[in-house]
Amino acid sequence: MKVVGINGSPRKGNSFLLLKKFLQGAEDSGFETVLIDACKIEINFCRECGFCSKEGICIIKDNMTEIRELLSNCGYIAVASPVFFFGVSAQLKTLIDRCQPFWAKKYQLGEDISEKFDFERKGYFFSTGGFNREITFKGGELSVKSFFDALSVKYEDKIFVTSMENKGDINSETEYLDKAYNLGKNLK
Repeated sequence: MKVVGINGSPRKGNSFLLLKKFLQGAEDSGFETVLIDACKIEINFCRECGFCSKEGICIIKDNMTEIRELLSNCGYIAVASPVFFFGVSAQLKTLIDRCQPFWAKKYQLGEDISEKFDFERKGYFFSTGGFNREITFKGGELSVKSFFDALSVKYEDKIFVTSMENKGDINSETEYLDKAYNLGKNLK
């Protein structure tokens, strides 16, 4: 069973380091891992053309075709992004938006992807930000929860860390890195 990590960190900073630890833990438990770097792939924006609402597929032909196939067949998804204006990075948001066919299939066409699995798929969200306020992660978390819901993935756990201004700051917060590793290591 595959574990898919989606990196939304343009500079591969603190959020990405949490994701790497999670994937390392999963690999150490014998899982095959795949990393999708939302900041490096060439994908177009959703056009909101409505084609997926009628046909259940996206009319745009680009790298999202392969990514949606991967997301359709994995057991676990881990998403990482720094906070951008109380949300996720633009690159990650574009990838999430392009998963509209999953939502259309589930809620408009009555085809729930979970029917092809005999287990509950699970999702994890890792986010870091410099801002230290109660609302820092709310917007990003809502986007990721909606993304997981469209894919029929249970939102299992999260790691949010504030006061992360500089790339690599997370390295001094080993308890968060250890938690990320252990979440991956303890996948069943």
